[in-house]
Amino acid sequence: MGPLQGLRIAELYSPAAGVGVRLAGAMAGRMLADFGALVSVVQPPPGDVLRRLPPFTAAGGSAAFAFLSAGKQVIEPGAEWEGQDGLIIDAGGFDALRGPQRTAATAVLSMAPDTMHGSEFTALALSGVLDLVGDPEREPLRLGGHQAAYSCGLSAFTGLLAALCVRDAAPRTVRVNLLDTLLWINWKSVIGAQGGGGASRQGPAAEWQVVGCADGWLALVYQEADWGALTALVGDPALQEARFATAAARRANGREVAERLAAGLGHYTREEIRALALAQRLPLGPVWSLTELLEDRHYLERGVFFPARLPDGTPGMLASLPVVWNGARLAPGPIPADGEVADA
Repeated sequence: MGPLQGLRIAELYSPAAGVGVRLAGAMAGRMLADFGALVSVVQPPPGDVLRRLPPFTAAGGSAAFAFLSAGKQVIEPGAEWEGQDGLIIDAGGFDALRGPQRTAATAVLSMAPDTMHGSEFTALALSGVLDLVGDPEREPLRLGGHQAAYSCGLSAFTGLLAALCVRDAAPRTVRVNLLDTLLWINWKSVIGAQGGGGASRQGPAAEWQVVGCADGWLALVYQEADWGALTALVGDPALQEARFATAAARRANGREVAERLAAGLGHYTREEIRALALAQRLPLGPVWSLTELLEDRHYLERGVFFPARLPDGTPGMLASLPVVWNGARLAPGPIPADGEVADA
């Protein structure tokens, strides 16, 4: 029982909907379902592209599809959807609709304001996000996971809820696209570029680095005030020299700084570094695997993950929304089984 109990939402996509748009719409629908709405996904004739999206479970099913379809029902094309309270649809599918719009609110998703085509990687490049990470002497690096599409899905979820809150009979249309979403997320870089000081990939010269340690990797994220505590932890006297005394000086000698920090921390495990950093109030970030996160005490105590049965029948875990409603954490609903199609 959630705050959106009783609302009916449909997800409807044209065959031309790109993977990024499809992911964004699915994320918006997943959050609506977690809040208690009845979300129906109209399965496109060629089959849902998300079912072929990695990573895959041991049995070969798409873990991404399992995560995004939790709490929803799959219905066949041609099933009645116009009686829904809300609709999530790609721009191409919306343009092809015939007849008057009969849903109270419609979220229309696209890659950019003026086009439906492109990929998440394209949107990341056009928004300047790819100019923040990586080495300028190497090929661009895409962000891990689907941060662009899922952020766009959050925008679609928010916009659709706002449209549903309008208390009149006029249908409302909310348009959301990945490029605008990323430009908003990356607004500092956009402002900086307009002033001639935009960020650019710095590679080994960047002040913050990811370095190796005894059993994995560590993100060295620290502020100017942390430098003394960090050098004391590392124990390299050379880092106390004047050529490393300021942030500007460290950037000028970024490669050597990273090498010395890595050498000083390399014999520690991630757990040891975490304990030492906490004692020194240093914001160092060990890089954990997904399996380690599932077993992390903090995540377990906060109830971040819920047990679930995947479409192939194997047990798994699903992330939940960080929302407590009437004293209970909102939990994801069951995942539709492979081939399961509900009556509209």
